[in-house]
Amino acid sequence: MKKIIKSSVVAGLLFGTALIADGFTLKSDDMFGQMSTSQVFNGFGCTGKNISPQLTWSHAPKGTKSFAVTMYDPDAPTGSGWWHWLVFNISQETQGLEVGVSGQDKMPKGAVESKTDYGTFAFG
Repeated sequence: MKKIIKSSVVAGLLFGTALIADGFTLKSDDMFGQMSTSQVFNGFGCTGKNISPQLTWSHAPKGTKSFAVTMYDPDAPTGSGWWHWLVFNISQETQGLEVGVSGQDKMPKGAVESKTDYGTFAFG
């Protein structure tokens, strides 16, 4: 089975701009403790721009085969939380995602965006 590094971006970035574990570092130039109106969903009564954040990472553990990015809100008033973004099969050569890459042809080759709780296959 391929080793996948999962990064809970929202939880990691709530307390700063980087998530660091055993040298693995995740950073964003777009998220600083909370999502901005650029990242807020445009729908369901919200009026954001729904743009996926820029992310970079470095110092992946030896033997990493691929990466996954998940954004989950455990405090959403649903009783079970809310999945905002699910991306997997990001190649080990990839060192980040550009701002606004979700739902576009700009995703790294082979990366897969899974269905979110918004019912879309993109960031929300």
